[in-house]
Amino acid sequence: MRKTDLAAHLCSYCIRLLRTAPRYIGCLCLVLSLFGQTLAQSVNVRGRVTDADSKTFLPDVTVTSGPSSTKTDSSGKFSLNVQQTILKQVGLRFTHVSYRPQLAPYDPSDTYQVRMKASFIELPEIKIMGSGLSVLEKAIKRIPQNYPDKAAMLTGFIRLQYLRNGTDHFNSDAMVQLFIPPVRSGREPAARLVTNRTDTLTDPSLIFIKWIGAYHAPLHADFVGKKAAFIDPKKIRTYQYQLTGKRRLGGRTVFAINFAQHDTSGKKEATAGTLFIDSATFAFAGADISYFHLKRYGVLPRSKVQYSVRYRKLGSKWYLQEAFTKGNTIYKKEDPVSLTDYVTTKIDTVNVTPFSYADIIQETDVTQRIRKPTDTTLLNGVDSMLQQTLRYQELYPVAELATARTDARKNERKGRNWLNYFTGDNTRAGISVMRFPLNNYSSSGPVNYGFQLGAHYRLYQGLFLGFEGAGNIGANTALSLYHFRLSYEFTVTSIVGRSVIFTPIVGYNILTINEKSKSLKSQANYWSYGSAVAFELTHQIFLSATLTVADLTLKGTGSFRPTTVSPALGLMIKR
Repeated sequence: MRKTDLAAHLCSYCIRLLRTAPRYIGCLCLVLSLFGQTLAQSVNVRGRVTDADSKTFLPDVTVTSGPSSTKTDSSGKFSLNVQQTILKQVGLRFTHVSYRPQLAPYDPSDTYQVRMKASFIELPEIKIMGSGLSVLEKAIKRIPQNYPDKAAMLTGFIRLQYLRNGTDHFNSDAMVQLFIPPVRSGREPAARLVTNRTDTLTDPSLIFIKWIGAYHAPLHADFVGKKAAFIDPKKIRTYQYQLTGKRRLGGRTVFAINFAQHDTSGKKEATAGTLFIDSATFAFAGADISYFHLKRYGVLPRSKVQYSVRYRKLGSKWYLQEAFTKGNTIYKKEDPVSLTDYVTTKIDTVNVTPFSYADIIQETDVTQRIRKPTDTTLLNGVDSMLQQTLRYQELYPVAELATARTDARKNERKGRNWLNYFTGDNTRAGISVMRFPLNNYSSSGPVNYGFQLGAHYRLYQGLFLGFEGAGNIGANTALSLYHFRLSYEFTVTSIVGRSVIFTPIVGYNILTINEKSKSLKSQANYWSYGSAVAFELTHQIFLSATLTVADLTLKGTGSFRPTTVSPALGLMIKR
């Protein structure tokens, strides 16, 4: 081959190579690009976080995977874009100030349902440091100027729900008014019911588990008004605090400070949560608070109570705007959960006076019994207003409650009527100091006096059948009296708004006397007549005075002689 032909051939080959090279280079770049995208592929993971005990949603849970992080919303939901390779390596980590950290391994479905277990352990990283302490102390010092210096009346809507095993429901919507005294007055706040609507009681035995204090839930949540320990200057050193930065809350910028108590035993009552302090006024704008290991609330032990509180600035003062409460009760294996959600719709500060005794709802009033359907049209806007609260999504849906109500009517069992009897206003208990209808001529002292216990049950309207037993104080002489009685209650309301109950009584008595030191015994069976008057101290407790007369004859020998009068003074408890 000639040199000229070889040169021409090489030149032609190079020209063809240059023409096709971009095609191969482009393919190579595409392959490398796809390989790189595979290595750093981003996936969207989503899910919901709930409380393992109460099964309710958990907001503000931090979700992290490598450098990516987010927080759950008010309904416990989250959505996060993460690198798949990192997700496969480290999974998702869930943390909350009052729950055990939890790690969820990689799930190919990219959907996670996480249940977090409440835990109260020491958090050594949470300490009062630098600006955190100054922010907290400044907020405490400014309480007198940031909160009402004169009485206010708040009007608002509240929804109450009691759930058991996730299937049995009690639901009530109400309009309430709250009396809020000046923040430094030392006076007690109070609640008054305007109207309520109660339904959806699928299991009558829910009434048997008495729920008290539900209408007071907003007042309990008002940690500024009740001067909670974690904002008390004398007690803040028993807590740990951590300033976590700033965030937006209700359209305002706030400092977020986590706080907790030491509790290495895991058995003591403890508190943890997050305080939100307005950056402009240094007012407490709200808080999320959890109380753990509570001993009792009412008659049942409580494992945990959670509050979510928000305040609103009106003029130069801050007022309670919304309050959500969730309580977990320990009762067999039935997991009762109580929920309340409150929102303020009106604030009055002109010529506000305390509520009268007759109007207030008392702390120990049983929620399921409270009925005041005066004007339920006032409740037409309750759901739309509550939807504006931060924790509305944790309430049980009203539509599902309506279905439960319909099913309950179909499956109603008359065999449970006895529960309604014992949980209604049908029983009375009494404890008193009484004088036996006797005189002892051979000795002096308290031998003629004793303690008396009684129980009384409604037969019809004001008619009660009762049984009482009494024993004396003397050691050497034993007196015992058993009293079966019929009584009829007449109730009137006094000028101060408290009830007064007048009760005529007729009864049959069995009296025995045992003078141990003298080996003497005597006894008497006799009828007695009398009356009692009881004055209301609270809705459940009355101061009671009783006077009965009898004409009795003792059988046997002894040092006692009968008298005709037997007085008693004590307390009557309405159940």
